[in-house]
Amino acid sequence: MTEKETKQTPAQIASKKKWNEKNREKNRLYRDKSAAKNFILKKADKDNLEELRVLIDERLAELEESE
Repeated sequence: MTEKETKQTPAQIASKKKWNEKNREKNRLYRDKSAAKNFILKKADKDNLEELRVLIDERLAELEESE
């Protein structure tokens, strides 16, 4: 969709662009989290989920040690 096809005003478009530029890391986090959830809910099979469970448990242990 081009800018002319949206229902956003030029000010809204500029504001969104400015927010995205200032919050690149937050946007990356949102995108990665969404991708992970979609994979788990729609594409992962049992083996994938078991592998992820191991990785999640390891990461949780790391975080608990650092506290």
